[in-house]
Amino acid sequence: MDLKLNCLKAVEQGVLRAEGRCLRFGRSISYAESSVVDEAGELVAHGTSTLMTLPQNGLQVGVDKFIFE
Repeated sequence: MDLKLNCLKAVEQGVLRAEGRCLRFGRSISYAESSVVDEAGELVAHGTSTLMTLPQNGLQVGVDKFIFE
């Protein structure tokens, strides 16, 4: 439904690490966010998304909506 991505810092080389999490898991609407940091641990990008789950539609990937660890 919605995706917003903010690029906060340019990166030309090095290793980046991305981490995402579900903020709210609903029956039809879910909210998620993700952050990307550089090797020094500085935030280089941040994104948020509002997702809609439609019954009987989408890809069959063999797991529920999200995998939680």
